Amino acid sequence: MVNPAAANPAPAAIAADAPPDVAETMVFAMSDWLLDAQVVQLGLASALNQVATLLAQARAGAAGPALEDPAALTLSRAPREAFLARSERAALAGAMRRFEAPEWIAQMMPRLDGRVRQFVRPLQIDVRGRINTLRVADGRGGHRRFAGLAGLAELAEIARPFLTYLPRQDRRGFVDAVDFVVADPVAANACEVGRTILVTDLAVFEFTARGARALSVHPGVSGQTLRERTPTAVALDGAATTAPPDAALLRRLRNAIDPRRVRDIEFAAGTGRREALLRLHAAEAGVRFARHTSPRQA
Repeated sequence: MVNPAAANPAPAAIAADAPPDVAETMVFAMSDWLLDAQVVQLGLASALNQVATLLAQARAGAAGPALEDPAALTLSRAPREAFLARSERAALAGAMRRFEAPEWIAQMMPRLDGRVRQFVRPLQIDVRGRINTLRVADGRGGHRRFAGLAGLAELAEIARPFLTYLPRQDRRGFVDAVDFVVADPVAANACEVGRTILVTDLAVFEFTARGARALSVHPGVSGQTLRERTPTAVALDGAATTAPPDAALLRRLRNAIDPRRVRDIEFAAGTGRREALLRLHAAEAGVRFARHTSPRQA
């Protein structure tokens, strides 16, 4: 598979019949876990979660999940393209309901117990499926702090399974034990339902009270690479090969859902990331949104 961070191609550089790259393999694998959700929380600046959710909507049709956008404070089922800088404007254009944050937390989330999903990108995830989004050891006896995400412990109690992703799997992010526990989705629920899922650029993993294992390995990933980048306590034997995307859906992803390749931004770093952000900003600036009426309040 091609790494989009290495190639960083403009959208026009991708041939119509090109095989799926890492980002595309990941968003299809992620969308599998969103198909039966009632609501998916997009999170802030989470490109892969957004694209995977829009893809799940396209795959499921009218039965697909609604999107909750925390920036626009909206709920929407309207099909739309993926955006980065203008995601709030896109959410407003297709919103069927607006709400205030306290109302969402106090009224809506309790009603969505077991029916809400969100892919979270952790700083660390360990072999018990525990999540760290706030701080990591700096090697000098202290900790380096990050902005992190609020409310993950509460989300872990109602989002089943709890969904996570890592654009680059390595032993810094996938660890034996997290430096700081922000959420423990497996322990937060009964043994039969407590479960964490991790989708990476290499494989799909499952964490339960019985332990951790690989569910599937992406095409082209060697057993040696997977073992080197995975904690030894995670079972790899017996994992299937991740199913390839349907050709028609892959074309739809490229041409209609994410034509500007928002999905690539989480793989870019350094100068490549800056160039990708500038390209996306310029491309999104030319999009005109239809006029919309204010959606009803929750």
